[in-house]
Amino acid sequence: MKPTARSKRINPFYVMELLEQARDMERSGRSVVHMEIGEPDFPTPKRVKDAAIRAIKQGRTFYTESLGLPELREKIAQHYRKLHGVRVSPERVVVTNGTSGAFLLLASVLLSRRRNLVLPDPGYPCYKNFGMLADATIRPLHVSVDSRFEITPKVIDRLSVVPHVLLIANPSNPTGSLYADESLARLWDAVSWKGGLMVVDEIYSGLVYDRTFRTALSLSDEIIVVNGLSKTHAMTGWRLGWMVVPQALVRPIQKVAQNVFISAPTIAQYAALEAIDASQAVEEMRQTYLKRRNYLVPALRRLGFSVPIMPRGAFYVYAGIERWRMDSMEFVQRALKDALVAITPGYDFGAYLADSHVRFSYANDLDQLKEGCRRIGRWLRTL
Repeated sequence: MKPTARSKRINPFYVMELLEQARDMERSGRSVVHMEIGEPDFPTPKRVKDAAIRAIKQGRTFYTESLGLPELREKIAQHYRKLHGVRVSPERVVVTNGTSGAFLLLASVLLSRRRNLVLPDPGYPCYKNFGMLADATIRPLHVSVDSRFEITPKVIDRLSVVPHVLLIANPSNPTGSLYADESLARLWDAVSWKGGLMVVDEIYSGLVYDRTFRTALSLSDEIIVVNGLSKTHAMTGWRLGWMVVPQALVRPIQKVAQNVFISAPTIAQYAALEAIDASQAVEEMRQTYLKRRNYLVPALRRLGFSVPIMPRGAFYVYAGIERWRMDSMEFVQRALKDALVAITPGYDFGAYLADSHVRFSYANDLDQLKEGCRRIGRWLRTL
């Protein structure tokens, strides 16, 4: 079967290809330090695993309602009330097959040919691919140090087209930037004034440093928020996420979900009921990530990388490599081959700054991060 024109437009996910290369090297006996993959190195909390085991023993292994277990939707709504003081009707909560499932459903319902998907560049690479699958027009907006890697209201005001859907992550992957409450409010005003919708990916909202995080749901019932347990609860393989959407979108989304997924994984949903209450485990992980960030950013700066802004969330550092006058793809390939350290090229996150930046993940043990920096330092001194 020949690939379609639409599939040809979807770029490789380089971080996964680098991960596969690194694992091939490890199978041959070499030791690679992983600073490429955005996956927690912690185990899933025991109480969450125990809840899944109970669900299996109790025979809860069949389809659930297409929008998710009613008790889980209620639990998620309670989470927003307790943590953010925001009242969300459980009827607006849609449980999904990971956050990727949420983005696929949103693209199916909100996007089509001649509709615009507006994204930050650099930004999470899969966003644009969901838009391409819906045949939407992808409109990347450059973000840089000057705007603290944020899309500003002025940029939206200057758009000559309707931003039918603006999709941002807060905190961001790959930059770790975090919108202040007032900045996000002004951005929403600009988008809604031009007749657009705003979708905020808050998957890293539990991993925020140096300030308090407040959900975008506090601004308007018309904002769509996507979240999940993968990053904060070390549950990437459980494939469980959710979104909170305006009431008018629930039924259209449900019809697509029924046909594409039927329902989110049942066992993962019962585990999620327990995970949402596992705040102590999440805080312990957050504190560990904070220590790693506070080591890695100064260490990279000492090695000569450009990191002008301290990341405020997630577990990434987006670092400039201009000093070495090397394309980021060549840089990461040589780092893997010569230093045995795996990092991600800027090309995964868009066209802007792609050749001059790389992403480091600090979702790895502190001793491993130190070893990675030592290896990179030795290699850089040979250039």
